Amino acid sequence: MSATTGPGRPPESLFLACDLQEPGAEAAARATLRRLSAHDRERVARLHRSTDRTRSVLARRLALQAAGRLLGIPWTGLRLGRHHQGRPYVTTHPRLSLSMAHSGRYAVAAAALGACVGVDVEEISRVSALPDSAFLTPAEITSLPPAGAAAEHRAALWALKEAATKLTGEGMRAGMKRVAFRREGAHAPFTAETPYTDGGFTACRLPGGYVCAVGVSAGTPPAVPTLLTVGTAPQQAEPAAEESAPHIWLSVN
Repeated sequence: MSATTGPGRPPESLFLACDLQEPGAEAAARATLRRLSAHDRERVARLHRSTDRTRSVLARRLALQAAGRLLGIPWTGLRLGRHHQGRPYVTTHPRLSLSMAHSGRYAVAAAALGACVGVDVEEISRVSALPDSAFLTPAEITSLPPAGAAAEHRAALWALKEAATKLTGEGMRAGMKRVAFRREGAHAPFTAETPYTDGGFTACRLPGGYVCAVGVSAGTPPAVPTLLTVGTAPQQAEPAAEESAPHIWLSVN
């Protein structure tokens, strides 16, 4: 369900990303933890690796930051909830559309007013380990570029499919091969479209061998995410967050 914009106001969307390899990422995640709901804190606590916990929290932080920027209010005053099907939302603005994802060294999130939104991020090497038949349609396989660029495009197609199923709310149960994409352009960032759902989609690369994708049901999707630096000193200086649940970051590997 999408938030409505004012009369005559076009749909708006914002796509954010952060690199967990930047100094201070884990400290920023710890500082954000106490801003999450009890339900989200429990979900984070169930993750075994500290890197997974950091990614998960920072994806939620990015979702709140994207929402705050679109709404023109501080993100620190917003809280996340979950619809019954698991989709995140801002508790005080439930019709604003949110989506978030994380993989490897990146967390991403997007917010949209007047449209539904879906995002994904993938490490190219992880998708390369999958056979074409696991997620690509025959037409998608035929349209893959020469070998040198094929790995990036395969990963981009996976990310686009996940973004589309998040946009509609079906999730992975939609079936990856049911969501067929046709890309426009030979090099990332590129736009893409699918008969699976109306809307616009873009995919682009991120440093270090990653791709990400975003889709919106109305309006024009961002071509690339805005990369945020989360590990700034003011964001880390929240000792109360350290005290709220320090055990969550203890290694259990």
